Amino acid sequence: MKKRSSIFFCMIVLLCFCACSYHPPEGWTRRHHTFNEVNAFAKSIDSNATVSKEHTDSEDSYNGRYREWDAAINGVDCHVASVSDWVWNEGIGLVEAPRRYYRIDTDYDYTIMQSILSEHYPEWEMQQNYPEPIDEIYIKYLNNSTPKRIQVVLTLPDFRMLNDDELAQVWQTAKRINEEYEALSFDRKAFFGVPSPGVYTEGLHFEKYVKLDSYTFIDDFSEKGKQDFLQEYREDWDLLDSGLPVQD
Repeated sequence: MKKRSSIFFCMIVLLCFCACSYHPPEGWTRRHHTFNEVNAFAKSIDSNATVSKEHTDSEDSYNGRYREWDAAINGVDCHVASVSDWVWNEGIGLVEAPRRYYRIDTDYDYTIMQSILSEHYPEWEMQQNYPEPIDEIYIKYLNNSTPKRIQVVLTLPDFRMLNDDELAQVWQTAKRINEEYEALSFDRKAFFGVPSPGVYTEGLHFEKYVKLDSYTFIDDFSEKGKQDFLQEYREDWDLLDSGLPVQD
């Protein structure tokens, strides 16, 4: 009887795997892309782009795999890369079995934003430590939203609520950075974080608490977007009087 049960269980598991199907985005492959493929990608952005034939392989702390080629796109020294990403199974299978695929990407936008910030806006930085330290290479090729996004945050010497005049200046600065960035960028949308409290949940019962290392974000530079940001920013700071427990 036990032997029959084992055979039946194995058959069910096998059926679950066989029933899985994978639908990677167009252009994703099961192996690293070739030089010819990444070179064609670079030239689709800039017909005069150049790509070195030598590449470098690396991994991040999440076991992500990267194959990078030095490149020059629109006169900017950057990289094109074959980057690993996960595709999750679909179908009637009960087993979650992601497969590793590779997509072509570039850190051109990341490089552009880094240059803009370092040259003119030292109080703003690319976010690499929220909610925990993250490898730079992971941030450079992050692909977890549509459209792809690049995150910039304001650094303050002290964690405090900004007054109306300061917020107006922050808004104008973020808007100016965004305009400079959009004039040069390829395919990543920028959004900007201003330090504020934020609500988090944890535990089996999803207990809520307030943390002091969160942000209120700007991603819409219309007048309505501005008003929405200001309202959300004030509401985030009101969390300190909400009665929820506060964690540093």
